[in-house]
Amino acid sequence: MMIESFFQGGDARTYIYTPLFLATFTWPTALQALLITTKKLSPSAKQCLSIPLLLADLLIPLNFTSGNMAVDLAISVFLFNTFLRFAELFWIGPVLQGRPVESDMDYLHKELWSALRKFPKEGEKEYVKDKKFYHLIFQFGVHAMMCDIFGSWYATFSGHDVISMHESRPILFFFFLVGAVCLLTSAFNAIGCGLQLAYCLYYERGSYSSQLWRPLMINPIMALSLDELWSHRWHQMLRSSWVAFAFRPTRFIAQRVLAKRLKNPMPFVLLLSALSVFAISGMMHEYIIYCNVGWSIFSRFFIGQQLIFFYIHGLAMVFERVVKKVAQKTLPPAFLDSFVVTLVRRVWVFGYAYFTFPLFVDGFAYWGIWHDNPFNIGQPYVLRFLRAIPEAKAICGSLL
Repeated sequence: MMIESFFQGGDARTYIYTPLFLATFTWPTALQALLITTKKLSPSAKQCLSIPLLLADLLIPLNFTSGNMAVDLAISVFLFNTFLRFAELFWIGPVLQGRPVESDMDYLHKELWSALRKFPKEGEKEYVKDKKFYHLIFQFGVHAMMCDIFGSWYATFSGHDVISMHESRPILFFFFLVGAVCLLTSAFNAIGCGLQLAYCLYYERGSYSSQLWRPLMINPIMALSLDELWSHRWHQMLRSSWVAFAFRPTRFIAQRVLAKRLKNPMPFVLLLSALSVFAISGMMHEYIIYCNVGWSIFSRFFIGQQLIFFYIHGLAMVFERVVKKVAQKTLPPAFLDSFVVTLVRRVWVFGYAYFTFPLFVDGFAYWGIWHDNPFNIGQPYVLRFLRAIPEAKAICGSLL
C-alpha cells in the first residue's frame, strides 16, 4: 500500500506551501545539471547517480501539490521535460549513439532559452539592441489583460458544462474552442514576456535586440494548416526536449531498421520520427492529467485521450503534406492561392480541431484548471458585467 500511494496523485498528494514547493522541484534539476557537467566522475557513476534524480522528476508532481492548479501544471510540465532531457543525456544518447555522458552549462543554457531566443554563432552579423526592458512590461500587461478577460468568461464554466457542451451546445463549444486558443496564446506570450524580461535584466542589462527574440505563440488562430499550427505558430518551449528524447532516437533506430528493407527509407524514417514527437506530447499531457486528477479518476475516464488527440493530429499533418504535394503537381499556383482554397484550408483546420477538441479538453475540464487563472484582477468586474445582462447566460456556463 505504501508503494501504491506514491503513484496515486490527485487528492492523495501532500500539500506544500508554494515557495517550498518551488524549492522542492528545483533541487533534482540543479543536481542533474551539475552531474552531467562534472568531469570528476566516471560515466557509469554519473548514470547510477542519475537514476534517483530522474525518478524524482516524475514522482514529485505525483506526490506533492502547491494547492494552486496553475503552479501544479507548470511544475508537472517542467519536471516531465527535465526527465526527458536528462534521460537522453545520461542514457539514450550514450547507449544508442555511444556519446559521452557529459554536457556543459553553456549548451544547457542555450537549449533552455532556444524556444524564445536565437544564439548567433561567432562571425555572424551583430544584432543591435533596439529595445528596452519596459517594452516587455507593456507587452506583458496586454497579454495578461487578455488572459484576464478570456479567463473570466471561462470561470463561468464548470467541468461538467465543458464535458457535455460539445453535444448539448455545439455552437457555444466552437466559440469555447476559439476562446481556448486565444486564452492560451495570451497566457503563453505573457509567460514568454516574463521570461524574456528576466533574461533581459539579468543577462543583458536591461536592453535587447528584437531580432533575436520571438513570441512563444505566433497567432495560432490564423493557421491555414495543422502543419503550420503545430510546427510554426504554436509554442516551441519543449521542442529541444522532444527532439532529443523522441525525434533523434526514433530516426536513428528507424534508419538502421528500414535501410535493410527499403531503397528510399527516409520518408518513412521522417514520418515515424515526427509521429514520435506527437506521441511524447500526448504522453506529457496524459501525465499532467494523471498527476492532478489522480489515478482512480484518470484510469476510469481519461486514460489514452491525450495520446489519441496528439497522435491523430500527427497523422493529419502527414495527410496534409501528401495532399499538398499532389496539389502542387496538379493544380495551378493561382488556384492554390485563391480565396476559395484559403477558405477550405481554414475550414479544415477549425473543423478538425473542433471534432477532436473533446479528447484534449475533457481531462483538463474535470480538473478545472482555468479556475486558478493567475491573471484575474478584472474577473469580479467582468462577471458583474455579464450577470447584469440576462442574455449573457446563453454564452456562459452554469457558474455565472
